[in-house]
Amino acid sequence: MSNHIHTSSPENLSSTLLSLSQTPNSDSPVSLFQGLSEDNLQNLLSNSMVRAVEQGREIIQQGDEVNYLYFIVEGSVKTLRSSADGDEATIRMLKAGDTFMDAVIFMGGTSPIRATALKPSKLLMIPAQIIRQQVLRDGQLGENLLHIVTWHYKNAMQQIDSIVTKTPVERLGYYFLKLHMDQNPDSLDIELPFQKSMIANHLGMKPETFSRALKKLKEMGIDVDHEKISMREAYSLCHFCDPDTAYTCPKHGTPDCKPDGCR
Repeated sequence: MSNHIHTSSPENLSSTLLSLSQTPNSDSPVSLFQGLSEDNLQNLLSNSMVRAVEQGREIIQQGDEVNYLYFIVEGSVKTLRSSADGDEATIRMLKAGDTFMDAVIFMGGTSPIRATALKPSKLLMIPAQIIRQQVLRDGQLGENLLHIVTWHYKNAMQQIDSIVTKTPVERLGYYFLKLHMDQNPDSLDIELPFQKSMIANHLGMKPETFSRALKKLKEMGIDVDHEKISMREAYSLCHFCDPDTAYTCPKHGTPDCKPDGCR
């Protein structure tokens, strides 16, 4: 086995998974293991394995057969698609508590995307056959998967809409706004979870377009320095809010909501 990949038994992962399930990534409303009984959780774990992957390592290639659903225990992963000419488009950038290949294992055929570790990561690999068998007798697991897949479908629609209808500045401001809501809506600082070059690719921007958008945001009081965004005031990004985002904002419709923030 390659020195870049290490596999082990998922024993003693139960508490970690339950913790991630209680505080799921706010980018996704439901964790894969949320609400599962101890017996059903142990059945998944006993048939799974943990894989440690180094930064930059390919996890699955576009066109590979998909035999596992992957749950990120630690680290981060990006999924992307490559054209015949070698051009790449980042589809999703994922953190601990997220899954990937969740839809593909039910689609049949080979993987339409590839996945790469952005940081040293620990992945729980659950055999696709075990998932397909368990959803037939565990309604909670089936409901969790349905929520996850539909949530990613909605995000994909928003990403397409953003690339087609929003200017680069609006696209970047909208991305920063979602990060702000995810991390702490009351803070004036936001941590970038990924490198700026990866964010630019994810948003469908060339490096020079991304740089111009950053400069324009700085004129609006939103400054990006290395891996941190600093804002002049907490409402700086509200200009980029839309109805979908407003619906998830805890301040929407309250006296703390900036009246002219949402369009």
